[in-house]
Amino acid sequence: MMWFLLMTAAMWLYYTTFFCLIQKPVFALGNRSAMPSGTGASAVWQVYRHGVVSDAIISSYLSAIPIFTGMVYTMAPCFSISVVMGAYNAVTAIAIGLLVVSDTALYRFWQSKIDASVFTYLRSLKGAFASVSTAYIVTALVAVALVASLFFAGAQTLTSYLCQWAPRQFMPWWGYPAVPAAFALGVGILFIIIRGFKIRPNNPSVVYFSNKPFYNHWALNPAYNIIYSLTTKDEFKGMFAYFTEERRKEIMDGLFPTAGTPARRLFKTDRPNILLIIWESFGAEFSEALGGRPDVARNFDRLVGEGVLFTRCRAGSFRTDRGLVCLLSGYLGQPTTSIIRYNRKIVNLPGLPRTLRREGYETTAVHGGDLTIMHKSEYYLASGHDTLVSQKDMPKSAPTCKWGIDDGYMFDVIHDDIMQKSARGARWFTTFQTLSSHEPFKVPYSRLDDEVDNSFAYTDHCLGQLIDRLKATPAWDNIVVAVVADHGLNRQGARIDHAENSHIPLLLLGGALKDKGIAIDTLMSQTDLAATLLGQMDIDHSDFTFSRDILADTYTRHFSLHSYSNGFVLTDSRGTTDFDNVADRAVAGADTTREAKGKAILQTLYEDLANK
Repeated sequence: MMWFLLMTAAMWLYYTTFFCLIQKPVFALGNRSAMPSGTGASAVWQVYRHGVVSDAIISSYLSAIPIFTGMVYTMAPCFSISVVMGAYNAVTAIAIGLLVVSDTALYRFWQSKIDASVFTYLRSLKGAFASVSTAYIVTALVAVALVASLFFAGAQTLTSYLCQWAPRQFMPWWGYPAVPAAFALGVGILFIIIRGFKIRPNNPSVVYFSNKPFYNHWALNPAYNIIYSLTTKDEFKGMFAYFTEERRKEIMDGLFPTAGTPARRLFKTDRPNILLIIWESFGAEFSEALGGRPDVARNFDRLVGEGVLFTRCRAGSFRTDRGLVCLLSGYLGQPTTSIIRYNRKIVNLPGLPRTLRREGYETTAVHGGDLTIMHKSEYYLASGHDTLVSQKDMPKSAPTCKWGIDDGYMFDVIHDDIMQKSARGARWFTTFQTLSSHEPFKVPYSRLDDEVDNSFAYTDHCLGQLIDRLKATPAWDNIVVAVVADHGLNRQGARIDHAENSHIPLLLLGGALKDKGIAIDTLMSQTDLAATLLGQMDIDHSDFTFSRDILADTYTRHFSLHSYSNGFVLTDSRGTTDFDNVADRAVAGADTTREAKGKAILQTLYEDLANK
């Protein structure tokens, strides 16, 4: 009668052992370049000691089918339990193989554990695989097959052995009441392992132990992270509730002024035409003018002398889906989700193009790729763009890369569109999102040997050509071109310094500028662009509650906020703090004032997000 409890216990132990002996070594081997230097036996022991908690939790989830099947078979042994368990082992093996390999591979790109957002990317397989080669995909599939086969072989061997001891006939009638009781006991034990003994149920923080994020990610079971993110993805109310409402308001007071008078005027006219160029992954590391490498973005660096450079601009987040919202809605990036995924919420966000549309502007969004990826089309429209131009609108003869149309061709499209609108005297705002400086960095250009640098040099070359062409036309006199990144470059397999990586260029160009060749060293966030532009145009921006006019007299508390996967970086005049929300502590630059400020901002952001 207790046979199915023994089978469940044995399978639970096998699952836990597999994650310890296979999943963790695979993750470490696949991401060894991101491993902190000096990693020794003590660190590895801590990874396993803390990580086994999440492994045990997932093993308890996986044990649900064996214990239920065993109970049913014990009460009514009229089916082949070995066949049922064999099928379960096969399905589980495939799922675990995909999970282990995907988590290992994606960490090189995301620098975080796999979570529920992966399902959003998989809605467009083209977009999901655009960054990698066919050989990479084949290698990954082979790895999936190997991991799955190894799991299946062990599970099948164990269950085949255990099933030999299964009862072969119906038990006496008086034995039946004891079976559900034994089942309840087993389920209760599994539930306790999953939930834990604390007042609040277990969450991924139970494995976090180090101020080096890689160790925490190495310890955390990927299946547990996915399950946890699925259960929390829509629960914004009450998240990051660090403070009482009174204390939160006290900390937030004056951080995000939504009114004020610009102390400096940059534009010759209050209604210039605006071209917003969102340069894929263009971190400050590629611009010599911002302390980066020379000779990569040499056109950008040349144009710095003809425009207004904001030298201390920080990206609001680490992915394009967040960066677009930061720029166009002035809305803070979220460390645990992306508001662009929620159609019912994005319509309630402010939008720079929507605001300008009310001022008589024609608004257009241009991107050489597929706008269905990551809900871009829905967001572009919700933020106020009247017209969308994407890969599907281009001729079949247009030169392409894996992500869509090469930047060179799309810069020509932008030029022609500006000329057409200028010819009929239209007032316009255009958002142009580039794509060539993205993995796999294959571009029709070969000035630099390093393929990453060369891809940025290619987009830079295209930018220089566009600006030089526009300067030769009458349209230039009433144009402001804002060149900014969506985020910094997330290098594969490299350890990321979030504070350094969040530094991005912001350059204003155009004949509509009064001053040229100047630098503004005010600390700011990417989210402040919307309010700053509107402030220069004397347009109300009070609905942009997280965007600040950094040139206004009300901007007195200078700071920037960058969010990454469940963490944030807050920089002010005194320094920088990198804070891990899961570990609930700073991983760099610990400072109670900055930590409190960042926590209060996240609490305010998620309250606002819940109410959108």
